[in-house]
Amino acid sequence: MREPWRLALLWVCLAVFVLRVIGQLEVLLLAPAFLPPFAAWESGLIPYALLLPVQILLIGWMTAIADQHTRRTGFFWVTQPRTRRRLRLFAALYAGAMMVRLVVSVIRPPHTLLERGLIPITAHWALAAFIALLALASAQNTAAAPAAAAHG
Repeated sequence: MREPWRLALLWVCLAVFVLRVIGQLEVLLLAPAFLPPFAAWESGLIPYALLLPVQILLIGWMTAIADQHTRRTGFFWVTQPRTRRRLRLFAALYAGAMMVRLVVSVIRPPHTLLERGLIPITAHWALAAFIALLALASAQNTAAAPAAAAHG
């Protein structure tokens, strides 16, 4: 994958997650008719009072990571092939677990896809894609990073 596309998709995954967090908060506070009900936005595994601060911290962390990947430098700039392989494996397992969750959810009632957890599952897929995109920082881009940082 070309580096500009990888970086753009990294930021898109972050934006999808941010929109999910904002949407759920908006539904809780304002309950607009054009958005699904609050129950469609959560799985219920973590109480929302705990989930929201974790989501906000995650957004900050993901922003720092995406920024460092954009600049090709920093603590979260993935340089080791072993780390990239582990990230790819984790992302695949994470996305696969969400696929299993979707299948299990579809088998059980209620009978609409939104009520079955499509919103949180989609957000988790965005997070899995974000992790997979971190792993796609190519060796060529990694090797070029110190030179780019020295000239940039």
